[in-house]
Amino acid sequence: MYECSGPNASKYAQIIDAAVEEFQEKGFSAASMDRVSARAEVSKRTVYKYFESKEKLFRSIVSVLAERFADMRHIRYDPDRDIREQLIELGWAEGRLLISPEVMAMARMIISETLRNPDLAEAAQGKIDKTGAFIDMLRAANEDGQLNVPDPEEAAQEFIALLKAKAFWPYIFGSALVSEEQMQKIVESSVEMMMCRYGTG
Repeated sequence: MYECSGPNASKYAQIIDAAVEEFQEKGFSAASMDRVSARAEVSKRTVYKYFESKEKLFRSIVSVLAERFADMRHIRYDPDRDIREQLIELGWAEGRLLISPEVMAMARMIISETLRNPDLAEAAQGKIDKTGAFIDMLRAANEDGQLNVPDPEEAAQEFIALLKAKAFWPYIFGSALVSEEQMQKIVESSVEMMMCRYGTG
């Protein structure tokens, strides 16, 4: 269940849950607000009370997913801490999302729409891009001398790719979610590879 606050939050969350399932199964174009209301076990009128259209519902799901990335924006480089520890913390900020059933269900839905409806998916991508947090960390560590990163943007994409390779893409193509224990190994391995490539020691 997706977390929401305020009155009738449970109904809002029920509709979001149901819409993720509907969009994933039918695709955006074939999805039906009638079926969303049936899946959510609420009236069609209730669905339209919260979401005026199917497009608004899709964008709301993207916004919910974007909120899950908000914690990453608060991670800042600390010159008084070891960079390896900070990279592990950053890796786990991503890793916690990659082991969340709700987040990954939304991610799978949005990825599927990339193929079906590129324009709609492109608008979503900008809201859920968290590469900036990785770039900022790597750039600051480079400027401080804890890492040697000629191209922070490229290095950030490499770091994210390492984390996603065994946790994100296998799930998107039908594998089970990785466990917390598996994610721990993925984070540690990814950080080790980043340190081998960009470490100054």
